[in-house]
Amino acid sequence: MTRPVEELLPFYVNGTLDAAERAEVDAALADSADLRAELEVLTALRKQMQANEVESPGEFGLARLMRDVEREGHPSSTPVKEPGTVVPVRQLRIWQIAAALVLAIGLAQSFVLLNAPGEPGFELASGGAAGADFVVGFAPDATEAQIRALLLDAGVEISAGPSALGLYELAVLDEAGIEAAEEMLLAAEGRLIDMLEVTAP
Repeated sequence: MTRPVEELLPFYVNGTLDAAERAEVDAALADSADLRAELEVLTALRKQMQANEVESPGEFGLARLMRDVEREGHPSSTPVKEPGTVVPVRQLRIWQIAAALVLAIGLAQSFVLLNAPGEPGFELASGGAAGADFVVGFAPDATEAQIRALLLDAGVEISAGPSALGLYELAVLDEAGIEAAEEMLLAAEGRLIDMLEVTAP
């Protein structure tokens, strides 16, 4: 029994599919704009994670990751939604793919750190990188499309993240628009943003 194409996308991005599965994904991508959009997100996420310096998630980060993975694996523990508010299956698949990617990245980082000689210079996950104007935590139910629209409207881009705590660092594209960006992000707090910290001077 073949797996759904959505489940094959992370392996397609990593280049680990066999020829038959790759051909199946290629055919599905040619027919579906939604799949192409998901592919763009996964590709961008992979490039971002490869570009970032490897940081240890620490025991707290690993415990949080394992808790989230266990929660994804036990859907019966989630509260039952009222009729009319049921989450679409496609959205659930996106979150499952994202959780699988986070788990794979966390395991890869742990492997690298365990096998690398001790090197100074690692920062705590809570330490902001130079050039970041904001640190945000997005709401768990915020979709990729909603987050992308918010970042475009606010004139900011993701400069680092996610950290072990799921936080992202944002930098404004135009320093003159930093106040407008702050207002836009503050307006989204409680809807698309769970946590917002202004780090700009």
